[in-house]
Amino acid sequence: MSDKIVITTESDQYFDRLTDLLRLEEVEEKREYEEQFLRKSPDQREKAGKSLLKLVVSDIHFSGGGHQLVSFGYENGRPLPIYSFDVGDVVSLSRELKALENLPVGTVYDRTSSEITLAFNRRLPDWINDESLFYLNEASPRESFQKMFDSIKRVKEAQHDRLAYFRNLSFGEKKPMTGDPIPIDRIRFNNPGLNQWQKIAVQKALEALDIAVIHGPPGTGKTTVLVEIIRQAVSAEQLIFVTAPSNTACDHLLNCLVRSGIKAVRLGHPARIMDHLKVHTLDFKLANHVYSKVADDLLGELKRLFRQKARKKERRPLTTEEKIELDEKIRSTRNEIDALEENVWSQVVDGAQVWVGTHTSGNDRVFENKTFDLLVIDEATQGVEPSTWIPMAKAKKVILAGDHKQLPPTVMCEDAKRKGLDVTLFERFKKILGPDHQMMLKLQYRMHEKIMSFSSKKFYGGELVADESVRLHTLADLSGVKRTPEIEQPFVFLDTVGRGFEEKLEPGSGSKFNIEEAAFVVGELNRLIDAGVKAEDIAVISPYSAQVRLLESQIQISGVEIASIDSFQGREKEAVIISLVRSNTEGKMGFLTDVRRMNVALTRARRKLFVVGDSGTLATIPFYKAFIEYAEAVGGYKSSWEEV
Repeated sequence: MSDKIVITTESDQYFDRLTDLLRLEEVEEKREYEEQFLRKSPDQREKAGKSLLKLVVSDIHFSGGGHQLVSFGYENGRPLPIYSFDVGDVVSLSRELKALENLPVGTVYDRTSSEITLAFNRRLPDWINDESLFYLNEASPRESFQKMFDSIKRVKEAQHDRLAYFRNLSFGEKKPMTGDPIPIDRIRFNNPGLNQWQKIAVQKALEALDIAVIHGPPGTGKTTVLVEIIRQAVSAEQLIFVTAPSNTACDHLLNCLVRSGIKAVRLGHPARIMDHLKVHTLDFKLANHVYSKVADDLLGELKRLFRQKARKKERRPLTTEEKIELDEKIRSTRNEIDALEENVWSQVVDGAQVWVGTHTSGNDRVFENKTFDLLVIDEATQGVEPSTWIPMAKAKKVILAGDHKQLPPTVMCEDAKRKGLDVTLFERFKKILGPDHQMMLKLQYRMHEKIMSFSSKKFYGGELVADESVRLHTLADLSGVKRTPEIEQPFVFLDTVGRGFEEKLEPGSGSKFNIEEAAFVVGELNRLIDAGVKAEDIAVISPYSAQVRLLESQIQISGVEIASIDSFQGREKEAVIISLVRSNTEGKMGFLTDVRRMNVALTRARRKLFVVGDSGTLATIPFYKAFIEYAEAVGGYKSSWEEV
């Protein structure tokens, strides 16, 4: 009998390679985790804020959604030491310091000076009820990687189903399909304010039977289009899952959906969700169901039974008969809790039409027996491909929305990045799909045309158009702001060339900062404030965290937002000041060589963009040379020598 012949397809080879790249990234994250955490002693970890040691359980209660909330503190109630776990962070729980793998993992739900509360998805081991001392540690990133590895395996091995169809589409082995043409004047738009490009995007999404891509450059109203598409699907009584890579992006989508009148249910830990949106979470709806109070009472009874079984504060140990009787009561009470939770679960879950959650929510037990008529993936250029496939396993039709000309997904391993782990599924589909299945939005509602034009030319083929409402707006048009030539100027590049303002390396972090450049940033900020611009309308951003820290120490004006460029993606302010930092005789630019970061920076301002940098260093890269030439062409170039 001959051996079975295995034919390896192009997609098999691709997904094997993708697995290898993801493994490289996992190894890099694990290496960093071990370097910063596991190699330190428990006391060192606690001093660094990465562990909390020798805690006791102060409370356990049921929160709905299958979550148990467990509170920890010191036995005498004294304050906890300073620690870095914030609400929404993932930490592991153990009874001993040695075991740091395969531990229960919880999400920080709440924190006070003397207590930290974790939310757990899964039933906790019985030892949580022992009168033990517990340890909380920064969790390993392993769990999220396993979901992505499972996702790659699932899509690679899929056969004769919708996931296999999407996989084959992504390799051009299948052609995407459209239904009958739908004339725009026949579509009943819920939002009458959509522009022509937005309407065409909605039209193409409705006509597509399987997939459509919406490219939304800065300020073009991508979310507005997605809300309209979702509202159309709701009217057609479709089941919809709306997803994005981050909780912040999910909250933004949920907020827009709620404002438009859509009743959506948010998946995920309430700890990671904005306070005003928590009433829309699955947890909230489950916890406020009438049966949930009964389940909570039963959980209290279960705790009492465990304490009775432990009986550490009584002299006489339990007899065998008493232990058997208690075990039976514990089992019976647990069964009652499970039955009640299942009843609540089915009533709440079966009544929902629109779900919102991160990509990994696609594995949630909510979706065990569900297939979505429509999957909407926003910020699809922010998630690595393996994570994007997770929700696609449950979809009949997919809308991918994003902007591949802004920052790609975060990949820590340089080798994996160089070999393409940061290339997204959005980009792959955009290259393959024809014009009937994709649309770029072109009318932007954010930037003065002089702020917009450089990025439009360099990243969007010169196709962006400024709406008349923003085309010529300046800070001087804002209430209470003085009208001066400097305030009316929408775009300035302040050149520090020749001043000797060399960058410095921050000890420990390896990040860069520039003290003299920061002084010019503070000077411009003060001029804007003196002219009447409100502090909350101004952002100061920089590519380097060390420069952000330096600026935070120097700027004492309450309300001014100071942030890294990466963290400011998706945001906007009336005025934005950018500190580029790099100034050296070798022309080294570091990660500023990825010009997509600069595209993000340049497109955050509505009325005033003020950039500080050294043209001597910047101009070693053609993109920055062109940027400086653009500043000169539109009258926005200014030498720092004029400031002396």
